[in-house]
Amino acid sequence: MDERPRPVDDVRWFAPNRFCTLVVPRLRDRGLSIALEGDGLARVAVAMGAQVAAAAYAYAARHRCPLIHYVWDLPPWRLGRGGHDWVWHVFGRYVGVPRVGRRYARRPGYYSRLRFVAVHAREVWVPSEHTAASVRQRWGVDCRQVPFCFDSDRFTPPPAAVARTGLLSVSRLTAQKNHAAVIRAAARFAPKLPVRVIGRGPEQGALERLAAELGVSCTIESGVPDGDVVTAYRTAEVVVCPSRFEGFGLTPMEAIACATPVVVSDIPSHREFLGDVPHFFTLDDDAVLVSAIGAARSGPPPARDVLSGVTIDAAAERFAQGLMPYLR
Repeated sequence: MDERPRPVDDVRWFAPNRFCTLVVPRLRDRGLSIALEGDGLARVAVAMGAQVAAAAYAYAARHRCPLIHYVWDLPPWRLGRGGHDWVWHVFGRYVGVPRVGRRYARRPGYYSRLRFVAVHAREVWVPSEHTAASVRQRWGVDCRQVPFCFDSDRFTPPPAAVARTGLLSVSRLTAQKNHAAVIRAAARFAPKLPVRVIGRGPEQGALERLAAELGVSCTIESGVPDGDVVTAYRTAEVVVCPSRFEGFGLTPMEAIACATPVVVSDIPSHREFLGDVPHFFTLDDDAVLVSAIGAARSGPPPARDVLSGVTIDAAAERFAQGLMPYLR
């Protein structure tokens, strides 16, 4: 029998998408051994999102290693005023018993498993003060604020002067992202401003109908290649981020990085990470939104130094410091 010790990675990194691995190359540059797949041993497991949390906990339980659970946000419309189901992890499987009475508003079993993972993780990390407050209030779990990053390698200013035109909005096509406000605002300019939306989701039909009713030229695109997304930011006159809720808020960061004027909704995460660089507007006040867009169109490019704390390098430094106690 081969009794040689099995190799052990520093971190088993669970990520639902490429974005959630942005800091991994920088951490490897620091000498950390990080596995993105497989079931090999690791000193610590990191779950970088809700989609991978259950698998990451099962891995940590199986290998008896500590787990760090990164919680991006707790959408209030999904939890509502309900409570979690009772969940156990038994013999490698999740067992749940539905709560008697009011449960979470949407996908109660899924969010109950997330809560179970958070309660049993060694640490819960969050990107923002707003998410930290939500997790403490709804799940009774203490958090550590460890902001992530935008893709600072990809989103940069155009190399030369470019022609800019129209309004751009980038995010999922859901009611909470509030794209309709951009179309309504575009209709109040003379001439009406063209709108480009990059994203996919259930609101596409409603947004197309609204644009037709208001006579706004509106293009909605999904599956746009990465390079074309950067070009879209660089050639927009103004990027509008009208979301009603964000745990972190990537779109305005990407726009500022591309030196494009930005208008954002006045919500906690936008205030926390962007300071006074964007033009803010009050939700559900179209007149203020129109005024903010007008100011952004006539104003200078945004100051990019506000993003110094959310670059890939800055986030990698935070993650390295947070992981270090588990790797000694």
